[in-house]
Amino acid sequence: MLAEALQAGHGGAVVVGPVGIGKTVLVHAAAADPAFYSVTIRGSRESGKTPFGALAWLISDLPDGLGSRPAHLLQELEQLLLKRAAGKRILLLLDGVEHLDELTAMVVSQLVRRSVVTVLATAESLFRSAAEFQALWTEGLLLRVDLAPFDLDDTRELMQAILRGPVSSAAARALQRHTGGNPHLITLLTREQTDEGVLKEQNDVWVLAEPLVSSGQVAEVMTVRLKRRPPAERSVIQLLALSGELPLSVVLQLVPAETVDTLEEERLLEVTASGTIRLGPETSAEAIAASIPPGRSRELWEEVSAILDPALLPSSALPGFCRWTLACDGTLDPQSAQRAASLATASGNFGQALQFVQSVEAGQRTQAMVVEEVRALTAQGEYSDALESLQRLVGAEGPADVDSWADLLRHQVLLLRLLGRGNPVEVLEKARAAVLPDEPEPVRRKREALLLMVRGALAIDSGCLADVPPELADIRSDPALPPVVRAGAGALQAQFLALSGRAGQAMTLLDAVMEDVRGVSIPSILDTVHVRVFQALTAAGEYARAAALTNELVDGRSPRAFCCNSGEIASGMVHALSGRADKALRSLASAMSQLQLRDSIDLLPTAQSLAAYAHLLLENTDEAARLSENSAGYRWRPTAQLESVAQLLRVQVVLAGEPQRLCVELRSMARRCLDQSMVAPALECLAAATRYGDAKAAIELAEAAAQASGRWARALYCFGAGMDGNDPALLVEAAETALELGNVLLANTAARSALRLLDGRSDSADRVHARDALRLEHLSFRELRASNTITERMKTLTPFEAEIALRAAGEATRAEISGALKLSPRTIDWHLGKIFDKLHVSGRSELGEVLGQR
Repeated sequence: MLAEALQAGHGGAVVVGPVGIGKTVLVHAAAADPAFYSVTIRGSRESGKTPFGALAWLISDLPDGLGSRPAHLLQELEQLLLKRAAGKRILLLLDGVEHLDELTAMVVSQLVRRSVVTVLATAESLFRSAAEFQALWTEGLLLRVDLAPFDLDDTRELMQAILRGPVSSAAARALQRHTGGNPHLITLLTREQTDEGVLKEQNDVWVLAEPLVSSGQVAEVMTVRLKRRPPAERSVIQLLALSGELPLSVVLQLVPAETVDTLEEERLLEVTASGTIRLGPETSAEAIAASIPPGRSRELWEEVSAILDPALLPSSALPGFCRWTLACDGTLDPQSAQRAASLATASGNFGQALQFVQSVEAGQRTQAMVVEEVRALTAQGEYSDALESLQRLVGAEGPADVDSWADLLRHQVLLLRLLGRGNPVEVLEKARAAVLPDEPEPVRRKREALLLMVRGALAIDSGCLADVPPELADIRSDPALPPVVRAGAGALQAQFLALSGRAGQAMTLLDAVMEDVRGVSIPSILDTVHVRVFQALTAAGEYARAAALTNELVDGRSPRAFCCNSGEIASGMVHALSGRADKALRSLASAMSQLQLRDSIDLLPTAQSLAAYAHLLLENTDEAARLSENSAGYRWRPTAQLESVAQLLRVQVVLAGEPQRLCVELRSMARRCLDQSMVAPALECLAAATRYGDAKAAIELAEAAAQASGRWARALYCFGAGMDGNDPALLVEAAETALELGNVLLANTAARSALRLLDGRSDSADRVHARDALRLEHLSFRELRASNTITERMKTLTPFEAEIALRAAGEATRAEISGALKLSPRTIDWHLGKIFDKLHVSGRSELGEVLGQR
């Protein structure tokens, strides 16, 4: 955009954004073109008090007395600039245009309007600049460029440049949230937290070892910035930084409306549709709050508390105000504490939810507060404490609300299964008594449906698919039930179908579930549904869809289930199972290093199993063995599906040097899975054994897959039957289907097997199969490793070979290439043969496609 603004005939641009966002750096980088004669003019609060103050250094070379004759001064200044430019285009670099005095702004405006200069300007607030300068933008003479704060990826990239090493997602997210994505603050905070030991290098990855320390340079910077503001503006900014959000009516009792209007114009705060105000996304609210002394915070809280009733606060404002209250040693009434805890749990702030609950004396805590405590403790992995809190409710009258009743039941069953205490089935049997026949019909049906869902989840997670209630399938189509219930039941049923080998039905159901869930906004429901959908997709072998889902959710739609470590492990799982080992390790390295410091929900064993398997795929057998030997065991019982994946990967690493023994074990694992009706894990075990060359496994794979449904089952049937019957056509179909599903490992194995069978065959059908197999082998090969990509393999060519490759990828004929390089066509063909082998392409057409020239 700046390059376009600097083209001849354009007036230039003004770059707008808060301090530290990178405005000046960007402007000076854009102005580095030697074709310009650049003149820097800096506005400041002091120079803005004097006529022509920012131009003082420049007009000192003009004749005396021109200050009283602006028109004459403008002419003289124009001539001076033209003379010094010596034919070059004149570029005015204006830093801080909001501080330019009226006369300086007038001179700049006239120089732009007369096409004497092009302007590149920076401003924190364009609305505070002189009217003459604002007019340049409103009339279209200057382009406005608003710099956005850094997102998570930008933050991580900057931190990695500073620390010279990989940074975990948890560390990057903590700094991005604290700084509001301000590059200057990210830089300061990264160095500061490293010095404090908060950021720590763990296995070559910088991780978040402790909570951020809120002091030092960042606090000083924020204090200085706030002091530049008028007292009323400073108070509003501090209020909102500490509280998060307040009703506009409350703030207007403390400061004039003009103050709010000014800050809103500058986009430092925003007014919501519900009538509250909060700081804008670019204001680094956490950093501002951390810079405010405790005494000042208490003073502001007392002012607000005197005129604010927490019971009247909207949902978006209550948690922030309650957090601020506790920080100021205030007290929360039980009703506000319970409501704030519920809101904090829903948004994924579990530690905050516990603070709210525990701020109330134990004797005053309501049943609803204990429910929130159980939810928060479970989400944080504090399972024993959660079960203890939950058991305090045993014997008491259960929650009257059906959703709370079902949620507690779900947690009780989950905790008993995880901890191996008690019998969750007995709990479910007792819960049936809560479904009373005299309840209103809608309430009774909902309670029955929720009970069925808890029963179904227990059966699926325990690996007892025969115990999944058949009625679970009916919930999804019951119009009398709320959409969130239908979506949750549909996701569970889809996972059950996928695990039991009915992936075709599962995918049809998932399409409907994902449509339903688009209207759901409750984070806890979204998390539950998305986790089940992900598990269904991986069980069904739909790795391309699973990868798309994780990419979508990691980008922000799921605040908990696919956030940071969980999201990285989900991505790593999809990549590892589909054969993309390098991508898997990139996702897993950050998570493993972070989890080694704190693993509240038992993710580390899964991450280590995936990483060890990825190293095995890359033939790093020593590293795979080391990871497997040093891997942590599960502290609690994982779900049956997760355990089957971990076992499948672990056995391949442990028995990597003993293929015969490995295949015997894989076939034994498959039989055990089939005995439990866990068809999908059984197919995976048999497919792995078949890849290792076990002839019996190929037969068993074809037989088992023939009884299943879906694209993955078809691919595995073709693979097993093709390997058993030496049928290249079936192997090509297996490779084609596997590639569509995103499984490049199976696609490559099947395609290579087909090519071996077709070697030496010459009839027309075989030639077609060979061509297809070669195409599929090349496509899957480039996905298996980073070193297989066309970019990396181009680096293996000599400069001369690279030139031939680029020419051959285009439209030039063989004769034209040989003529241009002064070589015979035969020599060109000889070089192209070597190039095709190195690049793993079949000919010029494929070469053009992979190099993006056709």
